[in-house]
Amino acid sequence: MIILKGRVIDGSGGEPIEKGLVAVEGNKISAVCREWEYPIPENAEVIEVPDGTILPGFIDQHVHMGVGDDFYRIFTRHAYHGVCEVVRDMRQILDAGFTSIRECGGISNYLKAPWEEGLIDGPRICSSGKCIAQSGGHFDFIKDYPIEFTKHPDRNITTEICDGVDNVRRTVRMHFREHCDFIKVMGGPGTSCQGSKLLTREFSDEELRAFVEEAENYGTYVAIHAHGAVAVKAGLRAGVRSIEHGSFIDDEGIELMLKKNAWLIPTLATSYLSWQHIDERAPWVKAKEQMANEWQDRTLRRAYEAGVTICCGADLGGGTITAHGNNGLEFPLLVEKTGMTPMEAIVAGTKTGAKLIMREDELGTLEEGKLADIAVCRGDPLKDIWLLGRAENIKVVIQDGKIKKHTA
Repeated sequence: MIILKGRVIDGSGGEPIEKGLVAVEGNKISAVCREWEYPIPENAEVIEVPDGTILPGFIDQHVHMGVGDDFYRIFTRHAYHGVCEVVRDMRQILDAGFTSIRECGGISNYLKAPWEEGLIDGPRICSSGKCIAQSGGHFDFIKDYPIEFTKHPDRNITTEICDGVDNVRRTVRMHFREHCDFIKVMGGPGTSCQGSKLLTREFSDEELRAFVEEAENYGTYVAIHAHGAVAVKAGLRAGVRSIEHGSFIDDEGIELMLKKNAWLIPTLATSYLSWQHIDERAPWVKAKEQMANEWQDRTLRRAYEAGVTICCGADLGGGTITAHGNNGLEFPLLVEKTGMTPMEAIVAGTKTGAKLIMREDELGTLEEGKLADIAVCRGDPLKDIWLLGRAENIKVVIQDGKIKKHTA
């Protein structure tokens, strides 16, 4: 039995419990209350948090495992090398307090079984499997390379190229055959792949509807990469549930998001880190990144004020620039860019995230009966949300009732 004593933010959005207590028995939370309301058994391991905050384990709702930030390297590094890097990166994500991830294109889908068997440490995994892109689209990374490079099983472990409605249906069905949890579609260009366009769209209406239909047949949903307003609206009309990025969303797109009850994942941390190292990025990145950053300051605030559900996904891919372990940067950036309060940002990274990974009955808040995924932060993130942006400020991580990090 583990007892944590200190300030408690339970993830629901309610007021913190000063001098609170969270009790863990086995792999579940057995009590969340004021310290004096719970008699502590003699055999319990007590973790005192005199100058810190007890929170639900964080959920990064947009990561890429095995991608990196040097896309040429994807085709020169063997897949086994990539897996080793992902195992390292998963440990870094966990140390930052993120006990779950929603992977929007990458290789962690293949690591679910090793994680469940305890062979590797890292966050719980909800994965789309490989990103699905059209020929020449976003994540058909290097257009100077032959298309055959994207199909090399020992090299490209992050992208599936797909064209035409029949191919869409078969590709989605094969993803679910490999136990993917949802589908990630590249609906338009991106900042990180070759090309200068950012405001156009990819995949036809018929193809997008086929993606959504097949996902719904399987009881799940489609997430779409979409920066430009035309791509955002095409995805929403087809029935996708989450908009990844949405940098140039317009008022019509915001109205559609509200009507469809869709989620917006702005993915601010990767842009923040990329801009700090922009001269190290590929030459086609800078102009697009600058344009997206300038627009997001306006569009995200409008979406937030209109009532769109905004989520917490950092979009880190690993490598030297967008290195995992910096996932918590998304919290303060949400506050600065959208106008969220620190508490709202925390809810976005906990309770809301549990809905996106379809495990809200088990995760996302500190409640009796839920799985014991807990993060303890130094200080008070409601007073300084930037505390959550650095992994060294996360002093304790408990996942499934087991202590995974304890530096307090």
